[in-house]
Amino acid sequence: MSIISPIFALELQLFNKKSVRLNFQKSITDSQVTLPVVYGVVLLLWFLPPSVQTSVSYSTTEYGLWRLMPPLFQQGFWSLGISVLFASVAVHGMAELNNANVLLRVGSRMLSTMLAFLLGLAVNSHLFQPGTLLMLLSLLSFFPLFSSYQTPNPLYAFLAYLMMSVASLVFPKWLWMVPLYWIIQGYFRSFTLRCFLASLLATMLPYWFYGGIAVMTESTGDFLSHLQEIVSFQWCDYSMLDVRELATFSFFILLFLTGSIDFYLHRYMDKTRTRIIYSVLIQYGLVLAVWIGVQPQYFSTLFPVLILPTAILFGHFFSLTHTQFSHILCIILMVLALAVIALQYLPLQP
Repeated sequence: MSIISPIFALELQLFNKKSVRLNFQKSITDSQVTLPVVYGVVLLLWFLPPSVQTSVSYSTTEYGLWRLMPPLFQQGFWSLGISVLFASVAVHGMAELNNANVLLRVGSRMLSTMLAFLLGLAVNSHLFQPGTLLMLLSLLSFFPLFSSYQTPNPLYAFLAYLMMSVASLVFPKWLWMVPLYWIIQGYFRSFTLRCFLASLLATMLPYWFYGGIAVMTESTGDFLSHLQEIVSFQWCDYSMLDVRELATFSFFILLFLTGSIDFYLHRYMDKTRTRIIYSVLIQYGLVLAVWIGVQPQYFSTLFPVLILPTAILFGHFFSLTHTQFSHILCIILMVLALAVIALQYLPLQP
């Protein structure tokens, strides 16, 4: 008995140390101060200019009505201030999306925290640009889209496609996401004839107004150029991407794949509705990743939207997977995140 007791005490001590290591990740997930701390750090990064700014011009016809945006709002402090306001609305919207659809099995604000963290990590997306609007409007479209699960309500379809159509006014090619939403509604068992007609009406509505204004102001040429940009494509131009953007994109793909693989390994623990929503988010993210891969000239526009499924999927992994492997993996990913941030601010040698 005297020999067994010290061995038992040693095993208990080792078990407690292991539990502390594994509970460290869980304590971050459950803490109420995680989001305010992350938000404060992100604000510091947001207004700290990186070493190199994006050289993409948004004044071309490829970006539709964005050419009417005052230059004051596209550079300097005003641009950063407006974009951080949009990002704050998106972070709050992510929390509401989680509450409305129970995307996590536990009570946690990790999805909104993860979105804030990843938005801060995407340093070259901090300036106000078309991708900022696409990101927010895409997030807003998720509310009626997810609510349409097994509920073929034309109103849900109308609102979801209206958000996409409005977003296409500043990036005409965004209308190519309409077929993807049709497929998603098919997964949700809500794609009926009435919903299809509602989607067409919502998609055309902003263009009816735009076309009418163009006729009244004798600017039909600009309207026709906008429509032409929807079906106008260019060859891949990877020369526009530098090592910073490639490193950021690779890191986000790593987070996306980590969350996706973990979800498929443990999806049996979620409800059917949640499983279908996450499967749809994986398809949504893959489409965006492929789009960026074949049209890299639109990296700065599409990348902020890719952050949405990445934040949800990796936030799901970070919140619900508490093993020794996940703890080590999260530490490695945190080190990589710091390296990606440093790469944005440190000048590279030519």
